[in-house]
Amino acid sequence: MSVVYVDKQLVHYELLGRGRPIIFLHSWLGSWRSWMPSMEAVSDRYRTLAFDFWGFGDSAPPRDDITIERYVDQLNGFVEVLGIQTPHLVGHGLGGLIAVRAASTQAARYGKVLITATPIVGTVLQPAPQTGSIGRLFGRGARGNEQWLKLVRQVIGGTNGASNFSEILEDIEATDPQVVNQVLAAITDVDLRSDLARLQQPLLAIYGKGDTILPAAHSAAIKDVAGRFRQLLIFEQSGHFPFLDQSNQFTRALLQFFTDEDQVVELKAEWRRRVSQREFL
Repeated sequence: MSVVYVDKQLVHYELLGRGRPIIFLHSWLGSWRSWMPSMEAVSDRYRTLAFDFWGFGDSAPPRDDITIERYVDQLNGFVEVLGIQTPHLVGHGLGGLIAVRAASTQAARYGKVLITATPIVGTVLQPAPQTGSIGRLFGRGARGNEQWLKLVRQVIGGTNGASNFSEILEDIEATDPQVVNQVLAAITDVDLRSDLARLQQPLLAIYGKGDTILPAAHSAAIKDVAGRFRQLLIFEQSGHFPFLDQSNQFTRALLQFFTDEDQVVELKAEWRRRVSQREFL
């Protein structure tokens, strides 16, 4: 376990591998641990880092009200304190939002950007978190109840792999519900289209067709904004965690995107039926 202080607040992080750095940013369901399989898969070629946002995992509780800008500051401060040079960014949900905003405002500091299950217009999340499913995840008396577990599986999209699912459950159970509520409130106020218009870096966006939190159709919002090389992939057999549900395809897409210069991500022929036709934005 490694820690660093950013703006006098403790930030827990983990590091694997050597090479050009990639920073993995987690979502509002989970912690850095959800990225562990992806980090291990590419650590032979890249120096991979992941940290917990304040209020999640083993990082300090938030000192102030939670805002997207505070988490962008946390990312920028983390990069500065550790002296990380031009890292690529990979973000899931909240982490994807932070990645786009940080890279669009500090182009010289960051490399390419890969986002997955990321809300482009935050209001798309309003029906889910505010009317039941997400809120009910935090009923402390429901632990061990099979009905509760069934609800969690539905919300996270039936993530493959018992160990990964168990870790996600543990992280959900350990997270302060007030932190999640504040994060969701901050997300619903965000519209990333202006950030995408400013983004100079290449962007790859990956969504899961079976995502019950963020419908894959929402990815069409990216089309509203012109920009540099962009590619959209819909993983046919994934829910809210494409990097866990179809980990091999996700890793291959990540490696091709970061390795090749503005080249189309090509997947193996036998995987194409699991990934919808590519769109270039």
